[in-house]
Amino acid sequence: MALLEVTNLVAGYGKVEVISDVSFTLEPGKSIGIVGPNGVGKSTLLQAIAGGIAPKGGTITFDGKNIAGKKPEDIVRLGLSLVPEGRQIFSGLTVRENLSLGLTGRRNKKGANEAILKVRELFPVLLTHENHQAGMLSGGQQQQLAIARALISEPKVLLLDEPSLGLAPTVITDVFDRLKEIIEMGTAVVIVEQRANLVTSFAEKTIVIRDGKVQSTLTSADAANSESLQRSYFGAGE
Repeated sequence: MALLEVTNLVAGYGKVEVISDVSFTLEPGKSIGIVGPNGVGKSTLLQAIAGGIAPKGGTITFDGKNIAGKKPEDIVRLGLSLVPEGRQIFSGLTVRENLSLGLTGRRNKKGANEAILKVRELFPVLLTHENHQAGMLSGGQQQQLAIARALISEPKVLLLDEPSLGLAPTVITDVFDRLKEIIEMGTAVVIVEQRANLVTSFAEKTIVIRDGKVQSTLTSADAANSESLQRSYFGAGE
């Protein structure tokens, strides 16, 4: 049974429709990538799912409940967390204080200390720097902090918007290794990325969005075929 089901979603800003017809499903503990050229609505899709914007049409069902149009804080408490593009940590607060903000999204306040210990084990660099201002961390460390903060609420689904943005290749590898561990622990992941090859090889399936719609679905086997990947990504030859 699908944990997250998006059906014929329409979303945008004002009178502008950025997403006109997007559908996909995600099962518990699985992963899906979302790729496509700039401006096709990948971030808009995540914002609609997470409650940042209200959909103009279609349905979003999470854990059997219709969440379309619900407030972001209510969606987080249901078990769905977003790591936004640019990380959006609070640079003037310490690492520990940033992590504590993740507690506000927990459905159950019991087990909060255990949740913090779990993310410290997953991201040990945060324990080393827990009393440092978050703004003093490197880009990779800040990305780990943003992911850890989202995990404090113990989500069933983690949404990530461009987690590799601005990171060095070795740091990207480390971040994606941690994401693999998160999936192995039972959390489903939806990941938006510009690096089509990276996310296609990482996720169990990847949808390609162009012109506001899902144009094709890729598997990890497609990551090795650069010509096929480029054709799916840009629509060349169609």
